[in-house]
Amino acid sequence: MTALVTLLSLLLLGPQAQHGAEWTYSDGVLDEAHWPREYPDCGGKRQSPIDLQRKKVWYNPSLRALNLSGYEVQHGVFLMINNGHTVQISLPPTMCMTAADGTQYIAQQMHFHWGGASLEISGSEHTIDGIRYVIEIHIVHYNSKYKSYDKAQKAPDGLAVLAALVEVKDNAENTYYSNFISHLKSIRYPGQSTVLRGLDVQDMLPGNLHYYYSYWGSLTTPPCTENVHWFVLADTVKLSRTQVWKLENSLLNHQNKTIHNDYRGTQTLNNRVVEASFMSQVNQCSELQFYLNNTDVTLST
Repeated sequence: MTALVTLLSLLLLGPQAQHGAEWTYSDGVLDEAHWPREYPDCGGKRQSPIDLQRKKVWYNPSLRALNLSGYEVQHGVFLMINNGHTVQISLPPTMCMTAADGTQYIAQQMHFHWGGASLEISGSEHTIDGIRYVIEIHIVHYNSKYKSYDKAQKAPDGLAVLAALVEVKDNAENTYYSNFISHLKSIRYPGQSTVLRGLDVQDMLPGNLHYYYSYWGSLTTPPCTENVHWFVLADTVKLSRTQVWKLENSLLNHQNKTIHNDYRGTQTLNNRVVEASFMSQVNQCSELQFYLNNTDVTLST
């Protein structure tokens, strides 16, 4: 009987029972600085997010536009939950992303990272030239060759995340987010769930899918496994200030506090290469300087 009670307790408490504490970003014994204590991969050399420094990004002309299938209007019921760290929406396996190298990834879920601890704090995870955006959207996928997310999450090339950054556009409500935001009040407390009837992820993303940054990194939350192919879109999503405020202030965490600043700090690049599917003006200047520094050029008059 004692063994049965212990087993039931572990099942009910889940990760908190196994690790002794619920991981957090900034509070408690298992805050971000101490994640590696319970999740060793979080202290690895290929961690995410990173600061995308445009002068150091390599332009790769073979990176074609991402091919998204099933991202348009989907009918049916989609589970939306407050998991204590963010809001997460389950996605159907009919949603697929094909990368430039032909690898097909199947969508698993999407979630959001935001700031909100003060009026001036933004909450994207990736930054561009040190600039943090208001919100970051993550659509998590798994490599189709592994048949399931559970198998893929343990494979070295198992996962991919499509990320989009959000900017504030005053007095311009993004109607594609209205349904999603209106349901936040139904999942105020951790563990609460609701359903979205119909979902159009395509219109929740930026219009330009041709321009993106690509690199290999990790999950940005425990267990921080280093098997994620990242695709960070260069174009941004535009939300109104009111929409951003509602996302920042609607949900509570496991400590019964409003979920604010649910983003991980940027990690060291450690000699990884970040590629871009486009050549920005910064790229052009950088590659021209590289050419001049490494070519014997004689100027004559």
